[in-house]
Amino acid sequence: MIQKYKQKFLIGFIALLVMSIYIFITTWQSSTYKEVHNMYPLEKSANKEASEEFLKAMEYRIYIKQLHPFFDYDSFIMSPLLEKLDYHFKKGKALLPKESVEDVVWWVLFYKEIHGLLVPPRNDNSLAYENLPYKEFKKVHDEVYEMIMRYSDGEVHFKIDEIKSFRFKAMAILVGFYYKEFSNRYSGNTGGEKQDNANRDIEALELLSNIKDSYSMIYTKYIGASKDREAMQRSFLADSIYINADLIAKYTFINNTQVLPSRICYSEGVQFILHNIDELISYVGNHYNHQAKIINTLLFDVEESNKYTVLQILKYRCPNLQPEINHIVSRVEKLNKSRK
Repeated sequence: MIQKYKQKFLIGFIALLVMSIYIFITTWQSSTYKEVHNMYPLEKSANKEASEEFLKAMEYRIYIKQLHPFFDYDSFIMSPLLEKLDYHFKKGKALLPKESVEDVVWWVLFYKEIHGLLVPPRNDNSLAYENLPYKEFKKVHDEVYEMIMRYSDGEVHFKIDEIKSFRFKAMAILVGFYYKEFSNRYSGNTGGEKQDNANRDIEALELLSNIKDSYSMIYTKYIGASKDREAMQRSFLADSIYINADLIAKYTFINNTQVLPSRICYSEGVQFILHNIDELISYVGNHYNHQAKIINTLLFDVEESNKYTVLQILKYRCPNLQPEINHIVSRVEKLNKSRK
């Protein structure tokens, strides 16, 4: 009799547990669906079929984000969710008209942390692109390049503020990943060897120049709609100064010389550096927040960045830049002393 009662109790408990889990999952799905559709009203899209698939993918992205505090991206729990995310993203992309770049916006929203375009929560790099062998990395790096090239001329026919305000930031994330991870396109046993190979590749000059031009186009079009406009403007200046300086550095490596032709000394890229670097030096000197630290490491820290060397080359090889370049070099040196 007692045994029979225990069995009934166990069956009842299991049934209650299953029902509770079912109610929890159903409620979770329902609330996520409402959250996504309230944020991205489908009636605002001119490509409803495609956008509907992207919204389904966004639901899975939210599940992944909510589970990520407990499971890494490459865990067996995440795997089926990532498969569904990928499935709906690819289906949505296939339904878009040729001129649309809506897929690029969604791709950045979905994958920026998963694949390490930004520093992921908990520093979970389990699916980060930077961990790929260089041939596989080069393939995805080229795909990011194609997205950047498409993005500057493409249209997004999902007319809501949430997407419009993200359009510049999406480009900034793609460009930041592209140039910061550029050396991973090349073979080498160390980061230094990869960087040396990158510096000597003449194709790099064309790739980075194209990236710079597309980035400037998107900045002109969409910076005004950005939510965090001032921070995004600083990111654009820092990225563009880095790329312009990197092009000069690569020129000296490829030509095995530190002598610069006058066309470089008078170039638009050098003028961009001179006209904008003071603003960033002042910002880094007066702030100790996350963005200031990133900009300092990227451009000014002599132990972390080679861009100070580029400033020195300009100082000694471009007489036309005096006295501006002396002033800038002096400020960078003072900044390094003050932040030690």
